[in-house]
Amino acid sequence: MSSSRLGLCLAVCLLNISEARKKYVVENIAKAAFEKNGQKHPEVSVLNIFSDQDYNRSVITIATSVDKLGSCVLAACLEAFQVIDMEVQGVHPCLGAVDLIPI
Repeated sequence: MSSSRLGLCLAVCLLNISEARKKYVVENIAKAAFEKNGQKHPEVSVLNIFSDQDYNRSVITIATSVDKLGSCVLAACLEAFQVIDMEVQGVHPCLGAVDLIPI
């Protein structure tokens, strides 16, 4: 471990979005968290994507340093707001394109 990485504080966000049936939409939202202008940020990881088809919800687990987490989560949220059509969500209640952002 290099000395510049000593003391690095990691944080994780379990971003809950209102989409599970369109895999490409979920993957693009996850990609927005660790990629900007086509370039990947190696210090950001999407650890897991859990999708529940019945409820049409997904949880995207994003991990990075504390100082980068906000911008990564914001990028994913902006992508979710742009691509998720809330008119076709189905019968299960939801708050919006992004339901919950636990960190």
